[in-house]
Amino acid sequence: MRNSLLFLIAILLFSCKESENLKGDLYFKLIDLTSPSGLTDNQALNIEKIINSMDTDEKNKEFIDYYKNVIKHDLLKNPYLQLETEDGIKKVYLNSKEYNKIKHFKLSELQEKSKKVTIELNAKELEKDLFYSEEIISIKEVDGKTHWKK
Repeated sequence: MRNSLLFLIAILLFSCKESENLKGDLYFKLIDLTSPSGLTDNQALNIEKIINSMDTDEKNKEFIDYYKNVIKHDLLKNPYLQLETEDGIKKVYLNSKEYNKIKHFKLSELQEKSKKVTIELNAKELEKDLFYSEEIISIKEVDGKTHWKK
């Protein structure tokens, strides 16, 4: 009985996804047609219906799977930031309180001052390449080049 209990506890501990610290520079994507944050309930429901009705062919599979996971974790209306890390660019969904800490940064102003924003946050990888953070640990505006994409 005791061994069964220890085994069950071990499984529960290892199945929980641990938070990890992510650190990188704020990355801007000027035109992001896949950016659903800030939607009303009706708009989110319509997008959910569209995603669920799309054919999962090879061309759209990655896109559809990603947004099915966003919907599954109820993040469709959450704001997010893009973070350029050593491992590439990661989209990290946030709660509104944390997003308010970074929403004032503008690409044009950072470029004008030759600055970039370095962010460290505590995040969970909910699915492959799907991150969520309830805590930004630090935000620093430092000298450097802000990276972006059209």
